[in-house]
Amino acid sequence: MGSVAPSVRWKTLGGCWGAWLFDALDAAVFSFVLLAVAHTFHTTLAEVAASVAWFLLATGVGGYLLGYLSDRIGRKRTLLVSVVTYATGTLLCGFAHNVVELSVYRLLVGIGVGGLWSAAVALVSEVWPTRKRAWAIAVMQTGWSAGNLLAAVLAWTVLDPADPASWRKLFVIAAIPAYVVALGILVAVRESPVWIAEQACGGRETARPGIAAIFRRELRATTAKALSISVLGMFGYWVIMTFTPTFLQSVLHVRIDQAPVFLVWTGVGATAGYLLFGALAERIGRRRAFAFFFAGIAVAIPLFAYGVRMIPLRDGAMAWTTANIAIVGGLSALLGFFTGYFSGFGAWYAELFPTRVRAAAAGFCFNFGRVGAIAGIVVVPLLVPVAGFALTYCLASVTYLLAAGLVFTLRETGGEELDVNHYPVSEENA
Repeated sequence: MGSVAPSVRWKTLGGCWGAWLFDALDAAVFSFVLLAVAHTFHTTLAEVAASVAWFLLATGVGGYLLGYLSDRIGRKRTLLVSVVTYATGTLLCGFAHNVVELSVYRLLVGIGVGGLWSAAVALVSEVWPTRKRAWAIAVMQTGWSAGNLLAAVLAWTVLDPADPASWRKLFVIAAIPAYVVALGILVAVRESPVWIAEQACGGRETARPGIAAIFRRELRATTAKALSISVLGMFGYWVIMTFTPTFLQSVLHVRIDQAPVFLVWTGVGATAGYLLFGALAERIGRRRAFAFFFAGIAVAIPLFAYGVRMIPLRDGAMAWTTANIAIVGGLSALLGFFTGYFSGFGAWYAELFPTRVRAAAAGFCFNFGRVGAIAGIVVVPLLVPVAGFALTYCLASVTYLLAAGLVFTLRETGGEELDVNHYPVSEENA
């Protein structure tokens, strides 16, 4: 890994960062238009939210299928397939004629979104040196918060309260730049030297391991625990990120073009959290860093949910004052900051699995964690009328506390070098 030129590392990181940014953008825009889509198609919030569930299901499928493809045809080619897939799905969303058609297009977006992470994480992990791996993955992960932030800015500027169908423009505008990123990856990003070396060791002649390989005796426990942490960590995240705009519109009665302002603050906080997590994981280890952030967001959720409810309403809506914006914005930033744990999944999962199944295993554990979040997406519209938004939010804190304890059942991998064919080896023994 030391033979990789710095320019190659930075181009790789830049390409993966851009792909991950528009991955997040195309995933996030839907949360801003749930009510508008329901209005356009004369349906309920629950039916529109079902599209989110299909999207999450597709991320799990895409994570495995394209992760497996990444181990077979290479990281770079899989990146290109993923970007073109989610960009095309997002573009088609702008022309959907009904909720069913929209769900099909979101299914396509989900396959691309899910497949990109495993290939990008494997590529960055295999190009950057051990001592900077967690930091590089953390930088790549800031693309997700930047994408969420850009989605909020676009929603703020494109959505028009006087035009319920303006959500269509948002999808079209969100899709176009992703094709430019795909072109950049094609020209500037090189294939992983670790993957190439593995092929030279006989990877092409040897039958590639299927999904069953990550459930063999030597990997079974690791796979189950990593998947469980993903499920718990993503349950709350997707509930929060999907329904926060709707929450603000319903509880504080902010307009459709005002709710994204607070998600901008969430994106700013998340960017800081991603970067700090990377540095913290290198300093105190992967497990303790995860536990700290999981515990932090478990506290931040009720602070946000009940904090915004304490803001007085004027004529039935939140007064658009500097103080109110600062309070809701600050709580949003705190919530976003503790989602920084997402920047740790890539490095940790890459270190837990051998090269020949790395992308497939990491993609399976990470993206099928999103499938676990489907329960939250489906249940929230049912619970809110009974328990209210605030209490529904706080239920997510329980999953984060469980995740904080579960991380200590996996081994600490900080300082381990990625081996070509087998398990990571300690840097001291390499």
